[in-house]
Amino acid sequence: MELSLQESILRLFLALLLGSVVGMEREYTQQSAGLRTHILVCLGATVFTIVSITDMGQGLTYINADPNTTFRLVRDPARIAAQIVPGIGFIGGGAVLRHGANIRGLTTAASLWMMASIGMLLGVGSYQLAIVATLFSFLVLFIIGGLERTMFKKYLKKFNLLKVQVTARDSSVPVVEQWLERSFPSKTVEVKLQRHPESQTASMTYTIDLRGLHADVNVLSRNLNALDGVTAASIRVLQEEKEM
Repeated sequence: MELSLQESILRLFLALLLGSVVGMEREYTQQSAGLRTHILVCLGATVFTIVSITDMGQGLTYINADPNTTFRLVRDPARIAAQIVPGIGFIGGGAVLRHGANIRGLTTAASLWMMASIGMLLGVGSYQLAIVATLFSFLVLFIIGGLERTMFKKYLKKFNLLKVQVTARDSSVPVVEQWLERSFPSKTVEVKLQRHPESQTASMTYTIDLRGLHADVNVLSRNLNALDGVTAASIRVLQEEKEM
């Protein structure tokens, strides 16, 4: 099968476009594999499929080893494309992370797997099916995912809550709050502040929801203790019990 340059470029452009649709949703939720990863997976699957059906799929080669016998060597155009399926498993495995008792990244790994299949569809020229599959994937991740969190919020376990306790000079409270906002944008779910006028200090306790955010607690603790005016700080990971 021969493809023109324009046809190949069209398939790659659609892979970039469709990969970005799902990738933007994963980027929005701050997953380990975001926009660029999904685009590259979709592009890679498309390229491998194009190579498989063009350069490796030139049809049949006949070998006349004997005047009275004709042997036929068949080139399998699916050999390269078939390796995409197990190959994407290595990338998907890298997206699955363990946080204490919680496993994160399974949905992202599944979306990468889906991107590879969409890339293969584009590689063979099934544009309409690829577009429909992308829309369905976006529907599952963005719309159904939002409904899931809303409808079953009461029955879901909340893991990876971070408890930050800080003692600092009273004048340094805004500095600590600005640091927390930079480190955990819109992630603070509870704040407790107690001022001590006699010593001009303040005790602060913040509860941070880490879902969708990957943080190095040791680095954060060092940076927090290095803030001007902070006399003591500790960070520890909590696990919230299931609500009944």
